[in-house]
Amino acid sequence: MSASSFAPDFIQTWPSAILILCGVSLSYLIYSIVYNRYFHPLAKYPGPWLWTISRAPFAISLARGDLVHDTHRYHQKYGPIVRLAPNELSFIKAAAWKDIYSHRVGVPEFTKNPIWTEKTPNGVFSVINADLDDHTRQRKILNHAFSPTALLAQEDLIQRYVTLLIDKIRTQDVTNITDWITYCTFDIVGDLMFGKPFGCIEEEKYHYWVSYLFSNLKAACIMSAVKFYPSLFWLLIKMVPKRAFKERDAHFDLSVQWVRERVATRTERPDFLKYILDSNEKAAQPMSMPEIEASSTVLVLAGSETTATQLLGTFTHLLQHPSKLAKLSGEIRSRFRTEKEITLKAVDELEYMRAVLTENSRMAPSVPGQVPRIVPAHGNIINGITIPPGTYVGVPQLPAYRSPLNFAHPEHFIPERWLSAESPLFTCDSSDPEFTASTFENDEKAVLQPFSVGPRNCIGRFLANSEMRLILARLLFVFDPEMPSRDLDKGRLRETIERKWDSQRTYALWERNERFVKFVERQVEV
Repeated sequence: MSASSFAPDFIQTWPSAILILCGVSLSYLIYSIVYNRYFHPLAKYPGPWLWTISRAPFAISLARGDLVHDTHRYHQKYGPIVRLAPNELSFIKAAAWKDIYSHRVGVPEFTKNPIWTEKTPNGVFSVINADLDDHTRQRKILNHAFSPTALLAQEDLIQRYVTLLIDKIRTQDVTNITDWITYCTFDIVGDLMFGKPFGCIEEEKYHYWVSYLFSNLKAACIMSAVKFYPSLFWLLIKMVPKRAFKERDAHFDLSVQWVRERVATRTERPDFLKYILDSNEKAAQPMSMPEIEASSTVLVLAGSETTATQLLGTFTHLLQHPSKLAKLSGEIRSRFRTEKEITLKAVDELEYMRAVLTENSRMAPSVPGQVPRIVPAHGNIINGITIPPGTYVGVPQLPAYRSPLNFAHPEHFIPERWLSAESPLFTCDSSDPEFTASTFENDEKAVLQPFSVGPRNCIGRFLANSEMRLILARLLFVFDPEMPSRDLDKGRLRETIERKWDSQRTYALWERNERFVKFVERQVEV
């Protein structure tokens, strides 16, 4: 008698085997749904039904560029804590920033979600993705390149590119500020990092190195979404053309080449690498050259794209609120008599400009979503609630900043909310909802953290703030920006600036659309 005869006859047939497999799969699916919805440790937290039983809706929303907007909608519906996946919670109150991202004595770090981290092609982690010990070591060295002292030494270089931008705008009837402001910020930070410009402003187009970064962001988000399903990720990797990996490696190799060329010059030029190399020589635990090379790309992206986004958002909101634009232009022009007086130090004294940029960072944060973390072993307390270990958590910026739980009139651009009620600039304009000194008293302003908090906060915040103020001040000193005429291109150019900022999709950063502005040069009496 054969061994197979001991098995029931129905198991020996393919249809029966498939039927059994389907039955087991269906049983497991039902079990997973019931467990995730009703018995999971996070079952008590509200969230959309499908999202709480499966990771799939989250992954699909991420891949489509809708995750930030979906998260905002669900916080509006469910409140300050939302369950976005079976094992993920989203928080929008100020206390969560400190609980999740800050260093606390005796509390292990909330590590980064590995879905979002990977090594660079040279086999090391950049400073952004390094573990806590390596990040701390590298950060101590890199900090010197982004200090206020270094920034002042770099001012001439920054001013030169702003002058070049202004000269180019003078030659244009209508300017696509999405491109031109991005040209400027990448030329500045590229020169500071690599010792040479990308030449975007001069050539009036994106350098290949810059274009690749933009095209790669969307692909990276889609890949991250698929990583939640390892078998699908493996299949996707097999389907990606080898050419894509060659382009990635070539892009990184170009960064390495530029870093090595700059290091070889040993110039005293006050750029990033000058300060990094000087600090590295004195460090007890220096960075390796592969670590410096790995961090170069992310430092350029972080220092350029986010600054450009803030300036684009600011121009969008100012042009949509002409009274705010007039108030800011008046402050700049009453403070400075000539363009040469506009310096990094001087623009820091402009009260209304600080309020405008702060309000824009609330309305159009450069990083609109969350930087996800994982709750360490034994669990931890967030917002006064004990959260189990292994839970994915984070604070999504746009949903937190646009929530009525945190701000009065959250969908309105009102820079005055950041001013003292005693300030002469604290005035209600015709475009504003009515407000008084008491309107913003209960705003949870501590929730606004555009540069994040804790040991991994943005290393380039001094550069970003100063660069934004300088570019904005000089452009508004020289020009009166206007929306394009409705007669141009059947009004389509004007529509680009009338469109709400948050109508754009997000792939880690904003997928920024074209925005056209007419810059009219003003006559300045000398």
